[in-house]
Amino acid sequence: MNVRFISKSPARLALLAVLVLPAAASVQAAPYPQLDPQATTQAAHPETPVPAALYRSVFADLPTGVEKTSIDWKKANADVGQFKRGHADLLKWEQEQAKAQTQSSSGPSSPPTR
Repeated sequence: MNVRFISKSPARLALLAVLVLPAAASVQAAPYPQLDPQATTQAAHPETPVPAALYRSVFADLPTGVEKTSIDWKKANADVGQFKRGHADLLKWEQEQAKAQTQSSSGPSSPPTR
């Protein structure tokens, strides 16, 4: 099979011109922007005034939370730090405290009498 990609027929040459010329023209028509040397020199000067940067925290409009009280984090860390294994010992201590409270709230059990 003999396929000719570019032929000399006027229709194909016109199609080729429509497809290729706009791409070539856009490359030549858009040179790099020319920088203004005066503005560049002025911006590089150390005495050029610079506007102050405005800071606004992204957390300013967030709700404060559902907790009514706040705990000092340093004290909380020190309290947990007294346990040798950290959080694991703290959980064990809390379980023991819960057991002690349930036993004390039910009152001391008296031995059965005969």
